[in-house]
Amino acid sequence: MDGVRPTGNYLFRVNHAFTYDHVYTHSPSTLVNLRAGFSRFEEPNVRQHEGFFDPKTLGFSGSTNALFGDASYVPRFEIGGVENMGQDIGDAQFTNVYSVQPTVTKLAGRHSFRAGYDLRVHRYNRRAPGHVAGLYSFDTSYTRGPFDTSSGAAVGQQFASFLLGLPTGGRIERNASLANQSLYHGVFFQDDWKATPRLTLNLGVRWDYESPVTERFDRGAAGFDPIATSPIASAAQAAYARAPLSQLSPADFQVRGGLTFLSESNRTAWKADKNNVQPRLGFAFQADARTVVRGGFGIYTVPNLPEDFNQSGFSQATSLVASTDGGLTFRNPRPLTEPYPGGVLDPAGAAGGAGTFMGRDLGGGTGDSRQRIITMGTRESEQNMRWSIGVQRELPHQWVIEAAYVGNRGYDLTLQSPDGTNLRNYVDINTVPRQYLSTSPIRDDATNTFLAGNVPNPFAGLVPGTAHNNNTIQRQNLLRPFPQFLAIRTEQRTGTSSYHAAQFRLERRFTGSFSLLLGYTYSRFREKVVMLNPTDPGPTEYVGGDDTPHRVVASLIWQLPVGKDRRLDLGRLGNAILGGWSVQGIYNWQSGRPINFGNVYFNGHPSALKANYKDPDHVFDTSGFYFSDPAVQTGGVPDPAKQRNDPRVNLANNVRTFPFRPGLRRPAVTFLDASLVKTVSFSEDVRLQLRLEAINALNHPVFDVPTVDPRNAAFGTVTQQFNIPRNIQLAVRLFF
Repeated sequence: MDGVRPTGNYLFRVNHAFTYDHVYTHSPSTLVNLRAGFSRFEEPNVRQHEGFFDPKTLGFSGSTNALFGDASYVPRFEIGGVENMGQDIGDAQFTNVYSVQPTVTKLAGRHSFRAGYDLRVHRYNRRAPGHVAGLYSFDTSYTRGPFDTSSGAAVGQQFASFLLGLPTGGRIERNASLANQSLYHGVFFQDDWKATPRLTLNLGVRWDYESPVTERFDRGAAGFDPIATSPIASAAQAAYARAPLSQLSPADFQVRGGLTFLSESNRTAWKADKNNVQPRLGFAFQADARTVVRGGFGIYTVPNLPEDFNQSGFSQATSLVASTDGGLTFRNPRPLTEPYPGGVLDPAGAAGGAGTFMGRDLGGGTGDSRQRIITMGTRESEQNMRWSIGVQRELPHQWVIEAAYVGNRGYDLTLQSPDGTNLRNYVDINTVPRQYLSTSPIRDDATNTFLAGNVPNPFAGLVPGTAHNNNTIQRQNLLRPFPQFLAIRTEQRTGTSSYHAAQFRLERRFTGSFSLLLGYTYSRFREKVVMLNPTDPGPTEYVGGDDTPHRVVASLIWQLPVGKDRRLDLGRLGNAILGGWSVQGIYNWQSGRPINFGNVYFNGHPSALKANYKDPDHVFDTSGFYFSDPAVQTGGVPDPAKQRNDPRVNLANNVRTFPFRPGLRRPAVTFLDASLVKTVSFSEDVRLQLRLEAINALNHPVFDVPTVDPRNAAFGTVTQQFNIPRNIQLAVRLFF
């Protein structure tokens, strides 16, 4: 394997745009505006080694080299504890957007009518060959001991797997290219009506229609049909009846469901949402000469992305399975030399029907990285309902004060599932049913052993190229609603959110050489989009990930009153030295955002957890996440190392109860950016500006989120700084 080195890539972005804009006056009261445009965005992602390295020189067998075709790049090697080596073949993306937007404006008395049409054609093309010469990963599965349940070393055993030529995972990909198109239509009408000299009303409505994405050659899945007839149903159900589980009768073991595909008669992957009617209402009322009241209400549709598409069946990965019995035997005596002894599965397109991708994940599985989440039925457009009302008052000496209430309700939002401390935009509909999961607050090894236990496999010989084809299978796979598949990650849009804020602003407009702005916002943001468990009846409501209850902002611009035609004229020399200076600054303080947690053991109530960043080494009380009994003690005192490695706190196959956001927050964010500017005028048209700028001028550190993994020695401590230290820069600009 000589010659393999860490590699990078080159990313080129090229953007072309053309816009035609024509205004035609039909009459003194009628104006027609026609705008047309075209833009093209090119993003080829080229690896440094593409075209300069032959993977066939790495020592693979002749039959394996034949699988690589004419690939010329360094394949990917992922060795735990060691820097990854190699990559895949870079992708190339091209986006074309065509637009036509005619608008008519008509003045009629106190009314200003405006109507228009918005047409956009989005075309998205992508070529992403991926790992055509394979991806090879190495962990401790075959090198740890003395038991296969023993913990692996932090480093060394993974590299030993590499030296022994024993890959523990990987894949080789055959990915289809993509040529998508979607159409966007928007129709709107608005009437700006000056009802009285002091009251103006804005009345309008907009309707959006976004067509489902089509693929030029119909290379894509149309969704998942839960009642589709599986081609292996009869054989699998007959095999199961010969050796059924006690938990599931033969009559209840159903092999059904599968992907459906695009065709000439059904070219769309989902049904479009036709209910995107968006009313708009606004008003402005002048209460007196210095006071204005403004308000409004509107519904806004969030557009979809034209590149969202699932190509299961047209793109396919063949998994690297070195051993089917945990390393007792290997499929090939030299697993790394010939990692795919059974060959590579070529994509069958739509020919596989409901049998496509059996034994695999559907919708973004790690073994098929080019697949998008499965969309089923109508794809509702995400919606935002917004409203506001506020009053603005002009004070003496150019001061303005304003107070407002702003609200927002989101609905038809995409549901999300926890993945560690992150969220993924899908819901898995093929998980182990709730009645088989543990409800114990600590690790339930009996349940884990029960679910992971090997049982006779009714799919043996029916699902080639996957672990589902082995003679035995884990019990949990047979208990799934669709046992012939692994995860089925679907997009579901039934989530909601709410935002309420009181906003206050005090501003002195720029007169007398200075301006000042002070603002404060008090807000509350809640989301109901997180499925804590896939088997829950609905999402759980949490504090929103972007919730910042308090935010203070201040900005200042002050010009020194020195110079010709200013308050202090110090003459030519004095003005040259002291004139033209200005000071600018922006100060910001806001509450920290909520902290996400994974599925962890906790023996108290989450509401008791409080964060205190005065001690970065002990931000919150971590004792409730561990046991302190004799099993984790040394010399009668709890041993932190034993507590972290206590298997009882490693939850798995359980109904999660610990909240995703228990109430802890990141540190408050505070910073001051300041600048000192000197402007020298040579003439009315030529000026030189010197700028001294300080980012984080006070050098105030903002801590990053503390470590939230109880198995990490740094649990509950801050290990790095979130913001940058003071950064001073000097710039010179010439205006002419």
